[in-house]
Amino acid sequence: MSLEDKQTEYLQETTEEVIQWLSKLSTMEYELQRVKSAKQLNFRPSALDKMVAEEQANEVATTDEIVKVDEPYHSTVDGNKILNEISEIISRHMILPKGALAPIVLWIVSTYVYDAFNVFPKLGVISPEKRCGKTTLLEALGAFSCRVLLSSHITPSSIFRVVEQAKPTFLIDEADTFIAGRNDELIGIINSGHAKRTASVIRIEGKDFTPKKFSTWSPMAFASIKGLAGTIMDRSIVIQLRRRTMAETVARIPVDFWEDSELIRQKLVRWGLDNFNDLKANHIEPPIIQNDRAISNWLPLFTIAHAVGGKWSEKVNASYLLLNNQEDEESAQVMLLHDIQFIFDDRDCERIHSVDLVRYLVGMEERPWCEWKRGNPMTANSLAKQLATFGIRSKAIRIGVPSKTLKGYELKQFTDSFSRYIPSPPDIPT
Repeated sequence: MSLEDKQTEYLQETTEEVIQWLSKLSTMEYELQRVKSAKQLNFRPSALDKMVAEEQANEVATTDEIVKVDEPYHSTVDGNKILNEISEIISRHMILPKGALAPIVLWIVSTYVYDAFNVFPKLGVISPEKRCGKTTLLEALGAFSCRVLLSSHITPSSIFRVVEQAKPTFLIDEADTFIAGRNDELIGIINSGHAKRTASVIRIEGKDFTPKKFSTWSPMAFASIKGLAGTIMDRSIVIQLRRRTMAETVARIPVDFWEDSELIRQKLVRWGLDNFNDLKANHIEPPIIQNDRAISNWLPLFTIAHAVGGKWSEKVNASYLLLNNQEDEESAQVMLLHDIQFIFDDRDCERIHSVDLVRYLVGMEERPWCEWKRGNPMTANSLAKQLATFGIRSKAIRIGVPSKTLKGYELKQFTDSFSRYIPSPPDIPT
């Protein structure tokens, strides 16, 4: 339901309920509704401001215990200047991989205007080992992002209840300790917050078991050793950190870093207020690549870079092409397709028996098929189960002289799946 629809619904109720509804809007949403609501209620906008402020004061004690709400800066802000300042500060305290700084800075700014977009990416801070700077980067994100809530653990119910109450930017450290694995409910809730239209969950509340809708639409960054569930990574802009060398030196994060960054946060609040409508009306599409999800993830960053000006459009474009050109980790099923494509190509055949296909797969070095399940190699049955997910099923195949009829596969059965999941030619060593 749009803000206008919600407003119409509430105006049919009491003035007190309208004030209560307005008090729960974000600063940008309230600015968009302020004059219209005052006119319909027959109030002066300044009088409406006071009533909404009084209503918010009744709730601020609870909210301030969770997040810090910064006031907007008193005058217009130069977006290019403030982003350059944030870049310089982060670079002083971290050695980042090539192409990582621009998306990090733009993601920070986007936490102030994420409501201007239909899809909003998470920021995934990943490293192969500890002591690669994940916590330092989260501290920087926490110092500059909007309404930050930093946590090292969070439960499924906490996410949607906190979002409903405080609209925070979640910064989750050590995510691999409690999100990785089979925490399906938590993963589902995190994934739901990727698109505004589907960013909600339904829960039963109270003694009368009343269904209630909770929002999950909120920015989120997480730090993890190695990656999380593929569905989360797919909805994220991923920054792959690495441990710095002895020759690379950085300054330590000062004790008062968060307090000292208040002026920057206030300027970002003001920039977001001044540019929200323009950002919402003028989305900038990233260049087309094979990953449609990545295009959607980067759209807010391209839009903000365009609005900020300076060299930011060039920076985000270079980072986008560089980071999305890095090879994605294949799922087991896609890896299997890739290997089967290579086998057909290497043996220059149109048909192959299941027993032979399995033998070739198990013989491939540095592939998982030789220890597919509990240390045992893949079998024809386990191969058939994996291929069934693509609609590919074995059938009686006659091969050889004298001919031998056994279960197997024909190359033409894979043509559609190869074209959809493996757009590039196979390149796997024998």
